[in-house]
Amino acid sequence: MRSAFAAACALAASSLACAQSNVTIFGTVDLFVAHARSGSTSWTKLSDGGNAASRIGFRGSEDLGGGLEAHFMLEGGFSPDTGEGNLPGPAISFTRQSYVGLTGPWGQIDAGRMYTPLFFTLFRGDPYGVNSVFSPLVAVFSNDAQPGALPLAARASNMIRYRTPTRSEFFADIAYAPGEASEPSRRSGDLYGASVGWARKPYYVSYAIQKARSGSAAAPVASPSTTTHQAVSGSYEFSNLRVYGTYSTASTDLPGVPRSRAASLGAQYTITPASNVLFEIVQRKVRGTDRAQLAWTLGYDHYLSKRTAVYGRLLRLENRGRSSVSLAGVRVDANSGNDVRVIAAGIRHTF
Repeated sequence: MRSAFAAACALAASSLACAQSNVTIFGTVDLFVAHARSGSTSWTKLSDGGNAASRIGFRGSEDLGGGLEAHFMLEGGFSPDTGEGNLPGPAISFTRQSYVGLTGPWGQIDAGRMYTPLFFTLFRGDPYGVNSVFSPLVAVFSNDAQPGALPLAARASNMIRYRTPTRSEFFADIAYAPGEASEPSRRSGDLYGASVGWARKPYYVSYAIQKARSGSAAAPVASPSTTTHQAVSGSYEFSNLRVYGTYSTASTDLPGVPRSRAASLGAQYTITPASNVLFEIVQRKVRGTDRAQLAWTLGYDHYLSKRTAVYGRLLRLENRGRSSVSLAGVRVDANSGNDVRVIAAGIRHTF
């Protein structure tokens, strides 16, 4: 009897092991040394995220049968120059991404904290992938000269997202993040997002929209305003060259707050299988004002292996009309119109 019981336990354990797929630990460690200047001030610093944001994460999936799969993602950011967490830190928390979901023949549905559909539209239209401190496209996250407007949200908490099957050339994302205010009549903090696109080598094109209400569950407002962001992105791949472009707008229903628009052009040229050159230029303007930004980044990546790369970056940001947008973590005095210049070299390793 004991032998039969032991055999049954072993069989059950074996069945569970077969059903549970691998859980993967992954991450990126990225550090660079840079010399930066803004106005009359210059300094040298060691920081992270010049090629890709430093992070550590866990992901896994389980085959449930019948084409259905469960999956999860936990991802936290950290600063390897100090060892502390970020977003916001100093403790490491899973604020980059934290979600669970199901995948089937009908697509994918997730719930938790995730990137918004609009972020992915910008990400695929940027040779630097937005998720880098040297991407000049980060300028579109600014609300300079738009008081009260909400900045573009790269991520949202409490979000539910649906995605079409990955095997299709046509794709769409739909997402909703309730602000979770306790009084329905004072709804605030809600975020809606959606994107549609088409990807078939060598083409890619996508459109996305994001609407967010001011306020939060902790601090609801009596009459929340709505900020709307829209973006179109695309790319085309030649033999050794890929070109990118984006166009985005930001507006709010607050009276007297002007609309902004931003456009970018970028390229990535593969010199050898182990090295490439990147360039992108971005211009942001606010209607009815002289406040504007022109930013560009020239970059070089050299891969020492599949996981390790060394890189160089040269960034320039021009703040016009006394605007004070910042890039690459460089402090810019408010309403100073000071420019930003950064030259940097770094190393990135993924695992």
